[in-house]
Amino acid sequence: MKRVFLSMLAISALVFTSCSDDNDNDVKPPVEAPATYVFNGKDNKSNVSFSGQVARLKMAKELKDALGDNVKTQAQLEEMFKDGTGFEDASLNTSGKKLRGTVASATNSNVDAVETDELRLKMDGWIKDHATEVYANWNTDAAAGTAGKLTTGSRTVYVSAKGVEYNQAVAKTLIGSVIADQMINKYVSQKFIDDNKADHEAGKPYKGDDTKNYTALQHGWDEAYGYLFGLEEDPAKPVNSLDERKGFLNSYIKSVDNDSKFKGIFDDVYNAFKLGRAAVDANDYELASKQAETIRASVSKVIGVMAAHYLLKGKGAKDANSLHALSEAYGFLQSLRFVEINGQQVEKNQIAGTIAMLEADNGLWSITDDQLDQIASRLGTYFGFTTEDVVSLND
Repeated sequence: MKRVFLSMLAISALVFTSCSDDNDNDVKPPVEAPATYVFNGKDNKSNVSFSGQVARLKMAKELKDALGDNVKTQAQLEEMFKDGTGFEDASLNTSGKKLRGTVASATNSNVDAVETDELRLKMDGWIKDHATEVYANWNTDAAAGTAGKLTTGSRTVYVSAKGVEYNQAVAKTLIGSVIADQMINKYVSQKFIDDNKADHEAGKPYKGDDTKNYTALQHGWDEAYGYLFGLEEDPAKPVNSLDERKGFLNSYIKSVDNDSKFKGIFDDVYNAFKLGRAAVDANDYELASKQAETIRASVSKVIGVMAAHYLLKGKGAKDANSLHALSEAYGFLQSLRFVEINGQQVEKNQIAGTIAMLEADNGLWSITDDQLDQIASRLGTYFGFTTEDVVSLND
């Protein structure tokens, strides 16, 4: 009996030890973010890819520049926006990317096809009006109801009859309807993570292409990163400096971070991208989702801050400086449709009335300081800042 009892003790000890070993093996080491945004696939080669995002950013810059001049015809401007060709950078013409087709196209957005078409047609109209109405009045003095040129100090702007500087309206609308939309409502959306994690765990290459050393989930995360940091001199290590602003969202996250009241937002986003990608690689989807939340909230706040800032900067006498600022605000207000407030995408009815205010009567010429204060204050309530917080940003 004693021998049987000892044998049972030995077996129990063995089972306990084995279970302990199993539990130890199940404990995953903590996921750590790399110092820079550098990740390798199983072949030990970089598996970070966002060339498509870089192409769209370069297209957007060329289009913005063209809309600030009177050189290209309406057909040429439309070719750049709609067809993805006609750019001075020849590599863009064969990239297969098209700005118009990407506007308001994120798969997990609540913007429907009708609203998407409305925005694309509105932008078509801006481009047409610049090439017709504004071109025709290039040397005319602008006034309420009259397109033309307006100079204040060292700044000269060319505006529509409603005071809109179309290159600014288009550029700022693209920040939301392409860049933020693709980031927030597609690549770092919770649904994108949920829909792609099974194939990621199975190691399935992107689109089933065995020449790709990344999964759809890894690639999507990188594409979101590319929309923000793709034009940096070293995209893996972006420089947080006003002197190193690279245009579009990249410029404005640096402008916002430069203000003491918002200091840290740049690092929050950069670190979230690094840790989130590392979490994806480690199949830690809970951690990846937390980083995605940080990215979505921070990008949304940047756009909200800039919209309010430019509204306030547009107060006072309507001159070249104020109409320039209001044109930027007008574009940023379009962009708000694609961001989140408290984790939920902004609804059309939350912003449509505000946009209509800026379009009524003589447009930007007609908007009053009281109206601008009211809109900016409401944005502050949505995104958690005061008008005093944003009025003096270095934009």
